[in-house]
Amino acid sequence: MRKTQKSEGTAKPRIFIDKEGHWFQDGIPVRHRWTYLYNNRLLRRDEEGRYYIDEGRGKVYAHVEDTPYVVKMIDKREDGIYLILNDETEEKLDFRTLMLNKENIPYTKVKGRAFDARFNRPAYYEITKCLKEESGKYYLELDDKKYRIRSKK
Repeated sequence: MRKTQKSEGTAKPRIFIDKEGHWFQDGIPVRHRWTYLYNNRLLRRDEEGRYYIDEGRGKVYAHVEDTPYVVKMIDKREDGIYLILNDETEEKLDFRTLMLNKENIPYTKVKGRAFDARFNRPAYYEITKCLKEESGKYYLELDDKKYRIRSKK
């Protein structure tokens, strides 16, 4: 299997992950569930911040439109808010990593803070039920505690 395609002397990633977390290989959607989940599990970043899949035989680089992980749903539980991600895993929300971009779309860190994850619309609408605004600053209020949300840089 070829690892990269050459385009005018530069390596062009064979894998593309769109802003909704959908994967494409050589322009073709990855529809096989197990392949999709396997690739997500193997996703890494190198020292330069580039995304790649490490299959053990070499690196297959990926172009990521926004974030490789997407928060699809949230689940409010007694011990906190849990995130259900596009790779079918769930994680407890670390409030310290929650941030808003310029368009007020929430992002957070996932996978041991190794990756950013963007909230999709349903998760966004659900989390905004807990958001409050005070003097132009946003915070999440949960169980009478306030967690300030910082701006994404």
